[in-house]
Amino acid sequence: MKTRSAIIWMLGCIGFGLLAATSVNRPSLDGRGNLKVIFFLDPECPVSNAYMREIKSIHSDYSKKGVAFEAVFPVPTVKREDIKRFLSKYQAAMPGYQDAGLQKVKRYQATVMPEAVLVNANGEILYRGAIDNWYYALGKNRAKATELYLRNAIEAVLNGEMVLVSRTDAIGCVINQ
Repeated sequence: MKTRSAIIWMLGCIGFGLLAATSVNRPSLDGRGNLKVIFFLDPECPVSNAYMREIKSIHSDYSKKGVAFEAVFPVPTVKREDIKRFLSKYQAAMPGYQDAGLQKVKRYQATVMPEAVLVNANGEILYRGAIDNWYYALGKNRAKATELYLRNAIEAVLNGEMVLVSRTDAIGCVINQ
């Protein structure tokens, strides 16, 4: 009898441990209306400019599914008018903010522009890194991205699934801290 109880207790512990381990990157809330994508951008960064078409496409595809978006500009010389002009130039219909004090950079550990961070309603980082693998080194890009990191992360959360790739290294202009 003691052996059976010990086995049941061990299986329960293993099951709880597996549940805890697999829920690390699992959203704590259903994705609709609870997700936000934060793009770290710089109007003077050629890689940020090159990615604006994809950023705009991601915004278009997922804002109608309840995902919120914002653009953060962690460059002290970029003023509000520069941000408005930049977003208008690319017809990107998302709010843009200065981060002169680098509060969001520090909070979300962003290092490069462009870099994307996907967070849930609790502010937990579900994904951070490259938008995709179009750029694979500074100044070097593929004809077409083959890994859609940010899109995959958003889709996983919206479908109640685990984010399989929760961190990648973004390629672009370094954020001076």
